[in-house]
Amino acid sequence: MFDRFVVVDWSANSRPNRGRDSIWIAVLDGDGVSVSNPSTRAAAEQFLAELIESDPSGRSLIGVDFSLGYPAGTAAALGSCGHPWESMIRFLGESILDGDRNSNNRFEVASALNARMTATGAPFWGCPPSFAGETLTTTKPASFAPLGEWRLVETILREQGHRPFSSWQLLGAGAVGSQSLLGIPMIHRLATRCAERVSVWPFTTGMRAPHVDPGSVVVAEVWPSLLPLDVSDGVVRDQAQVVAVAEWLADLDRTDRLAELFSPDVAGLDDVAVIEREEGWVLGVGY
Repeated sequence: MFDRFVVVDWSANSRPNRGRDSIWIAVLDGDGVSVSNPSTRAAAEQFLAELIESDPSGRSLIGVDFSLGYPAGTAAALGSCGHPWESMIRFLGESILDGDRNSNNRFEVASALNARMTATGAPFWGCPPSFAGETLTTTKPASFAPLGEWRLVETILREQGHRPFSSWQLLGAGAVGSQSLLGIPMIHRLATRCAERVSVWPFTTGMRAPHVDPGSVVVAEVWPSLLPLDVSDGVVRDQAQVVAVAEWLADLDRTDRLAELFSPDVAGLDDVAVIEREEGWVLGVGY
């Protein structure tokens, strides 16, 4: 299906950083696998854009290690009309400010979103004390109503014994919420810059294998913790994970099994449409 596999471990650092808990990007193509560790999100975004633009006829799969969607009802709670995911990605694209040196307004945006959705410190939570207030707290709220804490895919992962983090949690070891707030607008800008080449599974493709023409770029959510991993001494775990996921995807593609990941078994779920329209899914869950 693809000529190139790119796996991105995003970061919500507020300052330039390399090494542990920073951005890692693995690229696997006909030349082998390479790994980059840009110190800022701006540099990483430019790297990805140039990678796409450098090969106008190549077929690329980009796996991102952050939530691409939010629990069902989020867009409605914000008062958004139309396609829920498109409304959310456009809203975040317009609201999030992310500077060249990683300065950003994610906590202010989360607080404003809480104010619009519930007028309380939920559903987004977790911040430094200096950002805490009536509509954003340092600790987990007692309730997420009228929204849920988990997406359907995270519920499945939890039932399987895994420990995913909620898209709402912005701070703490393993938290993914801040990466999503900063990563989703990046995907929006990337899709705009590389117009008509970028699709985002399953929101713009449906829960099926995407049609991949020359020049196509498919973005999908991955969760590296699905794969067993032995990390060698001296190797950063995030670095090892992006390489492992890229190699896993490439191996599935070589053996004609990759398409199956895009059509997971979700027939028993109550509302499959909500996955395609708002919540999204993780490649490899239900496979």
